[in-house]
Formats: sequence, structure tokens, C-alpha cells
Amino acid sequence: MASKLKLGNKEEGFAILDEFYKSLMFQQLMDSDLNRNERDVLLVVFRKTLHYEKWSDRISMHWLSKKGVGISINTLRVTLERLENKGLIEITRSTGGKSESSKRFNEFKISDYLLGTVYRRWEEIKIENGFTIEYE
Repeated sequence: MASKLKLGNKEEGFAILDEFYKSLMFQQLMDSDLNRNERDVLLVVFRKTLHYEKWSDRISMHWLSKKGVGISINTLRVTLERLENKGLIEITRSTGGKSESSKRFNEFKISDYLLGTVYRRWEEIKIENGFTIEYE
């Protein structure tokens, strides 16, 4: 089954991302200069999004805190702020103020900056090693 994930533009075409791209993203997250909480949160967002062929996903703060990463809600908020400030994650927050309700969801995604960084590395490695990049 071909990936639903595509990156690029109209002029050059949209490259269909493969499992190698995902493995490079995982490697980038593991090798980044992040503290444990930051890395764990990014890994959960990666799994809930790119791993499952989605650009973004709605995740409750309650679930992310308790089940996803296992840190307090306050520590999670600080961690998310750090990840946003580093340009690694984008969050569209639900409206209505802070809540620990498991029924309130924020939209999480890996940042365009991080997606592009890994994309350029992926493209370079594929070309250097004679692999073709599938375009749509």
C-alpha cells in the first residue's frame, strides 16, 4: 500500500513519503538535543500522526499526560511550550480555557520546519544512493 503522505509543491511535484522517511524522522527525534519529556512527547505525536499516515491528530491533554507520556499535566504544559518554542511541534488548542477533561482535544502535528529538515535529508540520501523518489 502506498503512503498517503506527500510533501512538495505544485512546480516540482509531491513526493510520496515512504517508510524510510518515517525511520529518518524517528532517528531525528531520537538524536535531537531534547530532554526526556520533550523526546517522549514528540515520539507520541510522531506515532499518532506520521506513523499512522496522518499529518495531525487530535489528542487530549489528559490522555497525553497520563497514558501517552506519564507526566503531570503541568509538566506536560511546560514541555509543550518548549517544543513549540524550539519549532518542533505545532498545536491548535481547543477553546474554552485549560481543562483536564479527557473529552477536550488539541490538534497536534510535527512542525513544517522539522518535516522539511527530514525531507531534505531523505531526498539527499535517496538520490545519492540511486533510489527513485515517487512523485504524484
